[in-house]
Amino acid sequence: MHTDTTRHPYIDAFIASLMPRQVALGHLKDPPAPHVLPLPHGSPEAERLLDLLLGADHDLRDDHAKAGAVNLALAEMRLRRLIAEKGLTPPLEAATRGLHAAQEELAAGHTARALSAVADAVRAVRAGH
Repeated sequence: MHTDTTRHPYIDAFIASLMPRQVALGHLKDPPAPHVLPLPHGSPEAERLLDLLLGADHDLRDDHAKAGAVNLALAEMRLRRLIAEKGLTPPLEAATRGLHAAQEELAAGHTARALSAVADAVRAVRAGH
């Protein structure tokens, strides 16, 4: 008699055959995801920028390059607004460099390098608080 705990090797083999095989995508050497700490109290605009950068990081780690690129573009717009509001400070300049580097690496298909550049941008924005 069939129960939910009974294993059915033929059904399991059939279901496994329906699933596409996932090949290694070169992310085996990616650094582990950073432990995200609470943001320090800062301007709401800077916190929104950090949310977009962290969203891009999350998307890139999950192989959603298009969504990551959208988050990077939105982060660039917020960064420009923040620079217009506060002026070009060294941390915001470093964040701009990191953001542009991430966009270039993503366009070239270098996900690991894009993640590294996003991390640099996040550190720079957090240093500006």
